[in-house]
Amino acid sequence: MAFTNLETKEINCKVLYFGPKGAGKTANFASIFQQSQTKLHQGRFELDADEQPFFEFIPISLGHLKEFHVKLHLYTLPANPLYETVHSVMLKGLDGFVFVFDSRLSSMRENLKNWLETKELLSREGYNMLTLPRVLQYNKRDHPEAVSLDVLRHELNPGGTTDIESSAINSVGTMETVHQVAQKILDQLAQP
Repeated sequence: MAFTNLETKEINCKVLYFGPKGAGKTANFASIFQQSQTKLHQGRFELDADEQPFFEFIPISLGHLKEFHVKLHLYTLPANPLYETVHSVMLKGLDGFVFVFDSRLSSMRENLKNWLETKELLSREGYNMLTLPRVLQYNKRDHPEAVSLDVLRHELNPGGTTDIESSAINSVGTMETVHQVAQKILDQLAQP
């Protein structure tokens, strides 16, 4: 649940980005950072493609809801199985999530496996998939091996969850994904 600080009049919401290794979570974060904070921090967000950080974090201001400043804290979950014990700690206080699928045909099996593991992980931590704000992202839509959107939706999103097409390395669909998950969280916060 969102953390409300009455002294500073802030509401902090936590969003985790899930997805199989190589699906484009880091590329999403690089794109989001570049689009949301370029003017202030040009050149400060640099990741070595060969090294996977423990986790990634980007804070984003969503503006105000009544007298409270609403902030979105975006995180990635470490993909390395050595860090599985960290998952339950990072999942505490989750307000929403994004699942990044790799659109390439060669990644379909890994997409399905990781999607099922994510659902099980969230369920074990006590989250209800029907009420937790979420957005599915089909990344790498620009790749020549990308599967058609109809096939992706049929195989990965039969329930019709909000989904976005993206090409994170080209900064296409990344901010739209953030806006969609943010709107779902704000809608939930506004409910009495």
